[in-house]
Amino acid sequence: MRQSDVEIRSIGALVDRLSEDVPDDQPTWFRGMANRDWRLEPSLARHGGIDLEIPLIKRFKQNALPHMSSRPENEWEWLFVMQHHGLPTRLLDWTENALVALYFVVNDVSPEARDNDGALWAILPVGLNADSKYGPEYERDIPSFGDDDHLDSYLPSVVTKQRVEFGPLAAIALRNTLRMQMQQGVFTVNHKELTALDSNGGGDYLWRYIIPGREKQKVRRELRLLGIEKLTLFPELANVAERAKDIT
Repeated sequence: MRQSDVEIRSIGALVDRLSEDVPDDQPTWFRGMANRDWRLEPSLARHGGIDLEIPLIKRFKQNALPHMSSRPENEWEWLFVMQHHGLPTRLLDWTENALVALYFVVNDVSPEARDNDGALWAILPVGLNADSKYGPEYERDIPSFGDDDHLDSYLPSVVTKQRVEFGPLAAIALRNTLRMQMQQGVFTVNHKELTALDSNGGGDYLWRYIIPGREKQKVRRELRLLGIEKLTLFPELANVAERAKDIT
């Protein structure tokens, strides 16, 4: 039985806990947050709200193409590129790998995160989608951006024009970058209401583990021993060089 806010002090303890909490008959996704007080809300909620989404997309498109190897084919692809480069969106990043999420809990060294307790969130995407009334046909299948028509209701060009308000959804996307592949990235997306996923407790499909700030350094070392490090999750030349310097 899942307990709320169980403290996790090592990777071994996390594995033991997950073996009790994670169901065998449906997927579980994870999100790491370096400060336990941070909410599960999309970045757009903290930076302008839904009315700023279209202006942000237009401004990004204005200057983005010369810096891209190919032009995004649709609105979702533009949104993923924006998310990847730090612009506010309605998307929230999750991963299918608990250790990847744990990396983000313990590797943020910013003042508001470094010494604070962190949170490793777990979500049952099927449960979230059932709560959002997505439809019985998705009791086992998770919708995919660009392949499922219902997700069109969440498109930037459509969402603010609708009278109906839909709940947040969990969805998968084409992993078209090496970083996304290595991080095993998946997403939740809010409709026009940007309420945090944890605002109502999350029901039976959302829970978290607390990683005490005093244990973060130890957990970082355990992750490195298992090969979960910056180069693993951000496979880019700058990090190749940084890794080379670390071992010489």
